[in-house]
Amino acid sequence: MEKEKFTRDCPRCNKELTYTNKKNRNKAGKKGSLCSSCAAKICQNEPVHKKRMAEYRKKAFKGEGNPFYGKKHSDKTREKMRKFQQALDKKHNPFYQSKEFREKSIRVGKANGMYGRSFYDVWLEKYGRTEADRKMKEYRKKMSINMTGNKNPMYGKCSPQGSGNGWSGWYKDWYFRSIKELSYMINVIEINKLNWRTAETNDLAIKYINYDGTKRTYRADFLVEEKDLVEVKPIKLFNTPSNILKKKAAIKFCKKKGYNYIISDIKLLDIEKIQYLYNEKLIKFTKNYEEKWRKFYEDKRRKNNDYK
Repeated sequence: MEKEKFTRDCPRCNKELTYTNKKNRNKAGKKGSLCSSCAAKICQNEPVHKKRMAEYRKKAFKGEGNPFYGKKHSDKTREKMRKFQQALDKKHNPFYQSKEFREKSIRVGKANGMYGRSFYDVWLEKYGRTEADRKMKEYRKKMSINMTGNKNPMYGKCSPQGSGNGWSGWYKDWYFRSIKELSYMINVIEINKLNWRTAETNDLAIKYINYDGTKRTYRADFLVEEKDLVEVKPIKLFNTPSNILKKKAAIKFCKKKGYNYIISDIKLLDIEKIQYLYNEKLIKFTKNYEEKWRKFYEDKRRKNNDYK
């Protein structure tokens, strides 16, 4: 019979903490106790602790305070230290970082014990499918928490060109992230000869709090005539929980900056027109979508809304 586990999450880092009994778990929960790692970080940042450590470093390991004061290493120890230093030098030698060495290394390719396997495969062999699925679910949950909002390395940064899931590419020298954006560029901006710039810049970044409490950054698609901040989006997505919060934050942002916030569900360009512009080399898709578009056009099995 499996022993019952008493767990709770660290209120600071969400790490799962395990207790021997329910009483200890509840007591720690009432106190709001942190995990040992978080408690140590807080302790180290306290002024009193920093002052004590500074005083300790001044006195410790100097002169007679050093436990090795007046002693010498034996020949055997010196030999060990020499070999260790040689190993370090070897590790940082450019040859051992070269492609030639990596190809010869026994851990490269099929010689690597993890070749063609993932940690899920290891869990599967070691614990069985039920436990492996539980561990994978827990792992994904932790990764989601650790990569959400301001914990994400890309938080507050502009998305790189070529990222995302839309039909992205270039129309003349204008970069687009979806056919919706391309349609707006041609049917609104170009036809009306409007001045515009991309809204994917730091000065137009809109910060908001998502419905799950995480800090996020939102950027619209275009700033037209330096007065209209335009978001191009299908009408079916106007009132999703996340987009409602984005809209509120954008309206507040625009009011402060003196812009108008506009959401446009522009009609998509006809497939034949896109193909004509593509043949004329006015449209160039990113590497991921170049071959995909050719196959899509040749098949013609999908409708216009299949490539939003």
